[in-house]
Amino acid sequence: MLNELIVQMKIPCLFFVTLSISLFSAAETVTETNKSIIKPSNVSSWNHISQKQDVYAGLNQASHRYQLKKKSGPSATQTQFELILVKKLLDWHEQHSNGIEVSLKNLELSVQQLKQLHFKIKLSSADSIITAKFESLKRQNPWLEKSDKFNELLSEQAHFTLIFYGENHDNPKQKTLYGAYPFKLNFGSKQQWQTIDISPENINYYWQQNYQEQPVASESINTQMLKGFILVAESGNNKVVRNYMPNSFPKKHTEVFNEFDIALTDLHITLSP
Repeated sequence: MLNELIVQMKIPCLFFVTLSISLFSAAETVTETNKSIIKPSNVSSWNHISQKQDVYAGLNQASHRYQLKKKSGPSATQTQFELILVKKLLDWHEQHSNGIEVSLKNLELSVQQLKQLHFKIKLSSADSIITAKFESLKRQNPWLEKSDKFNELLSEQAHFTLIFYGENHDNPKQKTLYGAYPFKLNFGSKQQWQTIDISPENINYYWQQNYQEQPVASESINTQMLKGFILVAESGNNKVVRNYMPNSFPKKHTEVFNEFDIALTDLHITLSP
């Protein structure tokens, strides 16, 4: 009788253990399924710097350094993307002179499905240029008058913005959804590779049309589709000198730049079930 009782007690326990293992395995499978690796073929760039002449004559490196370079690794996550990102500091015309673009069209990704974007980034200070002092602007442009308004424009840190985009992003006349995530890196950091994890609560969404922005709450755009994202270099506050003097900005000026030599790797997106 005692042996029968022990056997009866073991059967439910074994069932519970088996069920737990099955659930745990299923959870692992779901987690892996929801993690989408960004293929190297979906990573591209744009570049307004065809040659180092005219407005770009003052750039620090050879022109090919401002073109995207891909270094293949054993797997897609180990592919390394290298580029010197350029941000103009005077004129707003093509102020993001180049950038990295990642297509997400194959994911059919909506705002509510985005759980996290992950990548690693390395900033190499040796071939980077940071314009942190007003004197660097005035040396090339004596007409500039010193003002406290430039304090937030200039920074000793490397500023970036990662921007998700929706439909019609290539047509400023059409209403387009954007989501911005600004971040910054320190020069001379002992930690070469730094991890960036972008979660929905860290993204500032807005509608844009004719270059006018209207902030929007993420819960009201849950079903909107995200078609890709771009990564660009920035100034300390995303502005340029012309923002402070739109009506008196001179046609003749000498452009000054931020140049950030970066590498990216381990790009992947985690989706919500």
